[in-house]
Amino acid sequence: MVWGRVERDEVERPFVEQLKAMGWEHVRGADLADDERASNSEVLLSKRLTAAVRRINRLPGTGVAWMMQGDAERAVDDLRRVARSVAAQSLLRANGDATALLLHGTSMVGPRDLDFLVQYVDWEWEGLGDEEILRRNQFLVVDQFRVRKADGKDAVLDLVLFVNGIPVVVVECKSPERKDAIGDAIRDLRDYAGEPLEEYGTRFAGVTGGVPELFAPAQLLIAASGKTAALGTISSEEEHYAVWRSVEPDYAKESALRADLEAARVLRGDAELTPQHKLIAAVLRPRNLLNIIRHYVFELPVKTKEGEPPVTVKAVCRHQQFRAVEKIVRKLRTGRKRGESGAEDDERGGVIWHTQGSGKSLTMSFLARRLHMSRDPELNRFTLLVVTDRKQLQQQLSAAVRVSGSTIRVAASQTDVEGMLQRAGKPGGRAVIFAMIQKYLGRVPGFVGETAGDDREIVEEFEQARERVAAGEDPEDVADPTPDEATTEAVRRRFTECSTSPSVLVLVDEAHRSHTSVLHACLRDAVPNAARIGFTGTPIMKGKLTDTGRIFGLEPGNTFLDSYRMDEAEKDKVVVPVRYEGRAGNAEIKAKEGMDRKFKDLIATVPEEDQGKTRKATKPTSRDVAESFPIIREKAVDMLAHYVRGPLTGGFKAQVAAVSRRAAVYYRDALRDARAELLARVRGFDPDELRHKKPEEYTQDEILLLRAWQYQEVLRRMDFVPVISEGNERKSGRWREWTDEKSQQEHVERFLEPFPELPPDNPWVGEHPQEVDPLPGGAVGLNPWSNTVGDAPVEKPPIAFLIVKSMLLTGFDAPIEQVLYLDRPIQDAELLQAIARVNRPARLKREGRVVDYYGVLNNLAVTLAAYRGDPPVLDGLRSLSSEVPGMRGAAQQLRRFLKRLGAGGLDGPGRMGRTMLALADPDDRAEYDRLLGEFLDALERVLPHEAALALVPHARRWTELQQRIRRHYRDEPGGSFSMRGYGRKVRALIAEHLELPEITQVIAPVSILDPDFDEIVGRIPDLRESAAEQVQALRYHLQERIEHDDRPVYRELSEDLQQVLDEFAGRWEDIKRELGPLIDRARRAEAADPGLGGLTPIERKLYAKLSDQLTEHPAFPVPDRVFLRALTGDLSSLISDQVSSASWSGQETSLDDLQVRIWDLLRKKGLKPHQGGLRPLTELANSLAGYAQQHAAAFRAERQ
Repeated sequence: MVWGRVERDEVERPFVEQLKAMGWEHVRGADLADDERASNSEVLLSKRLTAAVRRINRLPGTGVAWMMQGDAERAVDDLRRVARSVAAQSLLRANGDATALLLHGTSMVGPRDLDFLVQYVDWEWEGLGDEEILRRNQFLVVDQFRVRKADGKDAVLDLVLFVNGIPVVVVECKSPERKDAIGDAIRDLRDYAGEPLEEYGTRFAGVTGGVPELFAPAQLLIAASGKTAALGTISSEEEHYAVWRSVEPDYAKESALRADLEAARVLRGDAELTPQHKLIAAVLRPRNLLNIIRHYVFELPVKTKEGEPPVTVKAVCRHQQFRAVEKIVRKLRTGRKRGESGAEDDERGGVIWHTQGSGKSLTMSFLARRLHMSRDPELNRFTLLVVTDRKQLQQQLSAAVRVSGSTIRVAASQTDVEGMLQRAGKPGGRAVIFAMIQKYLGRVPGFVGETAGDDREIVEEFEQARERVAAGEDPEDVADPTPDEATTEAVRRRFTECSTSPSVLVLVDEAHRSHTSVLHACLRDAVPNAARIGFTGTPIMKGKLTDTGRIFGLEPGNTFLDSYRMDEAEKDKVVVPVRYEGRAGNAEIKAKEGMDRKFKDLIATVPEEDQGKTRKATKPTSRDVAESFPIIREKAVDMLAHYVRGPLTGGFKAQVAAVSRRAAVYYRDALRDARAELLARVRGFDPDELRHKKPEEYTQDEILLLRAWQYQEVLRRMDFVPVISEGNERKSGRWREWTDEKSQQEHVERFLEPFPELPPDNPWVGEHPQEVDPLPGGAVGLNPWSNTVGDAPVEKPPIAFLIVKSMLLTGFDAPIEQVLYLDRPIQDAELLQAIARVNRPARLKREGRVVDYYGVLNNLAVTLAAYRGDPPVLDGLRSLSSEVPGMRGAAQQLRRFLKRLGAGGLDGPGRMGRTMLALADPDDRAEYDRLLGEFLDALERVLPHEAALALVPHARRWTELQQRIRRHYRDEPGGSFSMRGYGRKVRALIAEHLELPEITQVIAPVSILDPDFDEIVGRIPDLRESAAEQVQALRYHLQERIEHDDRPVYRELSEDLQQVLDEFAGRWEDIKRELGPLIDRARRAEAADPGLGGLTPIERKLYAKLSDQLTEHPAFPVPDRVFLRALTGDLSSLISDQVSSASWSGQETSLDDLQVRIWDLLRKKGLKPHQGGLRPLTELANSLAGYAQQHAAAFRAERQ
């Protein structure tokens, strides 16, 4: 389908109009003056940039411009050289070099032989009005911007945004009617950048590397569809592009933005205010664009695989991060300092409440960069003190903030902190300091040391807490006790005054906790004039809000400085929804009764006078039951079965939270036992018994065995690893492998890596070799302490399960983790933090799961008693069963949609085809795709629940219809159909159906050149469907040929096809009769000329290219076939020699040289135009040189 006009009218034009309303200049690409740049292959608008460099750079003090034209041109050459370096190094590295010049300037000798940093952009925008910012820098948008590629063809970019002639933003526009408009735009952007997404490869036939030079200085990429838009960078994968939903801080409400857009006539009437409008208003407003480029874009190292260096990516802020940081900056500027205008305390602080998983670490990084790279001396002198309460969290935050470019200092002791703070506000004192202040304070109520936390008797604490609440105590005080005044006063004296500078900003992480009041007391003495910002992602209990406001400050109405709720994060796909399911059975009750009976038998042998003391000391506790190996083993069997049926099929991993460190080690052995037993069952499993059984009729055990058989290679190799803190056993060395910090880091890194390879979606394809020997060490019995750690294998097994007690339940960022198996008591804030471990997004991850084996989620009113039924808290944790009505509702919506089109069911002769034809309107197809996607997403979340299995037949038929639609209308390139966007559980149940011969053999091939095309189309019983298939196939064939070859015969055929459709509209028998000859003509155009015998394939293509161009151009005579063949051979030899030479680079210089040589050859062979002088010959030479570059590999093969 051709979308060009729709995209220009509905996406590009409104985009440009909104930019113009904000002061951007607009020039159409076709109207761009020739002198704006040196050539069409140039990406810098050098004329504008040279003028801007001369205007911006002035002598300090006098403000006099000092640069001559030659000086400015040398500065432009520095940036041009870096942009062109992309030919010799990676795009990311070239972009990093260009960004450094953009932000910091280039060094140059100026007047009096002094060194100057020449700036390309005037970054002095803070505090200036919009008109002044537009006067200092030029903001230009060019639509349909052409760049000559290395192959001689032009790449046409929808929108390129220039600041002073430097391309800093590239926008790709796609019709909102496309099925995946934003995805298509992102993939095209990556193709243009020469960095195609690996899964898709390059989508443009014949494209050689795109135009990476344009993207070397580009800072932001935007995919737009009119209805929405998403922001990314040159390295962003599809899932990392983010929609921008905020209008703050520039507008208090969306209605204010709407009023501005209506005044500028960008919005009219009841037109919707879309995310595209918001992104343009927030990101591309000139002052904000400068701010974001300077402070909110940086390179970020990302660990991908153990033993390999991190991969660098370029990150840009999301809307909630930009909004929060700008609010902090505004508060630092406008809030009163302590003692200023009568302020008793500092009023520059506040609370940032962003739900867990929404990027808090990066928000702190952006804040550090925003302050320390600011040109405002009031901001860039701040010392930031980041206070955390966990070592692992401190490491995570310090690693994230380090990329901000600020100086990082990590305090190891109280003395360190005090020494670092004494430098605050002084030269050299600007830094980001990380400190675990509570670590230096000893035991304080509300403070829990990391090691102590893992040794706590959590069962006893849990039961005592519930008893206290039942007895009438305030649940908030039970869950989070506030240190009394005496304790606070005693602790605060341990810190001395370090700095009275107001240029200290304290950032307190996990600011929801009561112990924050103790930190506040300490810091009030150490840095009395500091501003304070509290960060938290855990809901703050209502009763604690007063203390929080006293420490950090609240906004009018007792609100936070910035909030980003769970429902917002789910909508933005920053997190995935979390659903829980209870699997706590009566095994614990039976085990407890059995232990009680043994206890009574045992105590009966003790003298009566000693029974009281003995009973108190030895009576079995709930922890004893939870640590019972038979109980753990029973749960492990169920856990593994749940994991194999669900998360494993998506390639995801799991975490187990056990009641104690001992139980965590037990779980490792129990899971290994369960795995060995399951693989033993797989060896006796015959999958052919299920081959012809419908998936919806499978039992849960059959699903388990089928998935275990399908994934047996992964299952056999996976490992289950405890990560626990060191305790009293440290002297004996027991559990050292699980407590050693270095080993833990290595285990966590391996856990974060994806599985090496997953089997195909269809379980019946691929090979599944049977296991020969039982898993070594699989069954370990009841004595896990006897295990010895042998030599490490050559290839370390993938870690599928991490088993913990308390470690990694907070602050652990693992997108690959989908399920948390909970077998320990947990409540209130700790529970909310733990469940967030599974809410990190990953590709094809539709939801996170919490599976409760302890029963803590049976009654959320009790488990979350401290939050007093706060709806936002409870909304973030819903049961799996709550998804079933939504899934059924999605199916019902799809049924109603098809019924509205007049297509009820899809079963029965011809119904599938008639429904396909009923979806001729692109809007209807887009809506069908949307509804089907929502249904299959809901199905994925519920599977393998029985309620979901019942809807699998509908999923198969509706997906088959989508496959037919894709092939018939060719909406996707090549008429392709892929289930890549659907979850693996769904794909596993429908993949085989879509590959059945009775399905594939009734779908016509995409191409009319396919030898089976006529036969398959002839078997379609419905005349209208058969003719429609021929129309779509011929139209697609001609569009593809016109796009790539543009021979006259294809344009003539396209016109004839349209004439037939117009003349015989709706008369399908007549249309079918007329189509036959047209298809025959199209096939003959592809057939080889008998007179071309002996020519190689590339020579035949060159012959056709040359023949068409000479025939079509009026300046040339109709070519003689003998002459044409000889000329083709000479041209092919020349081209092959040139592109095979060592000097051939494929760049502009080589291409120019080839054009000259072809021109000379054409003249020597006597090819002379009848009119137009030599210009037609030059045009032909240029065209043939571009064709040669496009097919350079084929011409080089001629010399091999």
